[in-house]
Amino acid sequence: MRLVFDDKMLAHINQSAIKERGRASAAMVLAQRLLAFKPLAYLLGFFELVLSTLLTLPIPIYSSLVYSWITQSRGLPHMGGMYLRGLYYRRKLGYMASNVFIDQGVFFAYPKNVHLKEFSYIDKSVTIMSRTAKVGRRVHIAPNVFVSGGGEFEIEDYACIATKSSIITSTEVLKDGARCSGPMVSADQRNVLRGRVVIRKDAFIGAGVTILPNVDVAPGSVIAAGVTLAKSTDPWGIFVGAKVQKISNRDPVIHPDN
Repeated sequence: MRLVFDDKMLAHINQSAIKERGRASAAMVLAQRLLAFKPLAYLLGFFELVLSTLLTLPIPIYSSLVYSWITQSRGLPHMGGMYLRGLYYRRKLGYMASNVFIDQGVFFAYPKNVHLKEFSYIDKSVTIMSRTAKVGRRVHIAPNVFVSGGGEFEIEDYACIATKSSIITSTEVLKDGARCSGPMVSADQRNVLRGRVVIRKDAFIGAGVTILPNVDVAPGSVIAAGVTLAKSTDPWGIFVGAKVQKISNRDPVIHPDN
């Protein structure tokens, strides 16, 4: 039975504490050891199953109040809200692995089409409106990132999107005399492109970047802050500027996946 946060998450937190402060708290080390004890983990898993069921009961008014409470509960560095969202969204999303962080104010337009793998972190006030969304392992989507609706979105393992970036999965096409003022225009007067944006493994998207539909960001690519990216990239390239030029290559990642 999968826990919201298991001993691997506590090990991750303890390792970070040791690296940053020279030691981990005794309470966290003890908690890690307890969760590694399978009978106790199973008992906690049963408790989480009951609690998550209660949080997601489809009762009018109650469900709306719970959703408001869950989404607005304080996020990191406070763990209470993160734990509640873990309990809630593991039953609401299409798939959610253990050890996933969903922070305060996150919105999923199509929750049943969202798949989150282990150690992914959806940060504060992220909006994901794409028809489908797949988020890989150890991915960070930073605060105030916006993924537009209509198309498909995927970000592979170890990739990152920095704050205030926009991923555009669909757009109005300016040809054949079509209007371009949005969804309230009659359907026969619009020409809509619904595309797919893929951010490959180890890629880094800088702050304030805009990625347009049908762009494939190659493995290890770095997109500098403020770039508007309309074309796919080369692996391990660094791309900057208004005209989006490749200025160099970064060193490939040498660390093993974990």
